[in-house]
Amino acid sequence: MPNYGDHGDPKRGGEAVHVILQYGARAGQWCYNDASPAMATVLIVSSDSPVGQSASQHLAAKGYDVVTATSATEGLRALHGVEVDAVVFDTGVGDMTAADFCGWLRRQSPDRSMPLLFLVSPAQRWLPGSVPLRIGRDALLSKPFRPDELEEAVQPLLGAATAPAPRTLSSGGLSLDRGLFALAGEAGSITLTPTEFRLLEYLMERPGVIVSADELLEKVWGFFPHTGSSDIVRTHMRNLRAKIRRVCGMREVIRTLPRRGYQFSQ
Repeated sequence: MPNYGDHGDPKRGGEAVHVILQYGARAGQWCYNDASPAMATVLIVSSDSPVGQSASQHLAAKGYDVVTATSATEGLRALHGVEVDAVVFDTGVGDMTAADFCGWLRRQSPDRSMPLLFLVSPAQRWLPGSVPLRIGRDALLSKPFRPDELEEAVQPLLGAATAPAPRTLSSGGLSLDRGLFALAGEAGSITLTPTEFRLLEYLMERPGVIVSADELLEKVWGFFPHTGSSDIVRTHMRNLRAKIRRVCGMREVIRTLPRRGYQFSQ
């Protein structure tokens, strides 16, 4: 039986989940808007009524199917009964952090890779590690935002959703499980921290490519270009290498090239 801690079981109790659909001018017909990707379904999780209502009404008016939830727990519960193509998650919800929500979401649906749009405060927008952002899959949007900015942020995510990333990434004798944040090799398996996972995933997706510390700070941690400290990369790289050795012996799969960067070797 899963332990939901203080959040309760998302399948039980709570408020009703509201579904908003765009209804056409002609009675008895749903309107399909060709500008939206095949009536995609979007889940909006927000405890801020003005934000949630504005987002849901705008997307519904553009032809999307919209499911709204006023808490993270309610959002997870909704996913048991509705297939959605993307999730808009307001980090201001009080019952669960973005990291906790994503953890439950990916354990609940490990074979799905639905993209997330995180609604964040302006300060949180540039705070490294504030949300579990997957490069190329998820996005951030600062509050307050215009309705057209929301749609512009959602549309690329729906494009990414049509080509889901494989559950397992394998290279160099290593297997990285995107659902469990687990790394496996010939000597066993081990769980990675979210940062270690994003760091290794970024390198494994670019085998043989030399990736600079500045690029990692920008793409993995979310720093502005040339603003982060390379010490951050070195510290996490040291911890990551120690875990890699535990699953594949003493073989080094990540090379350090002085003054150039890091290279994942197959």
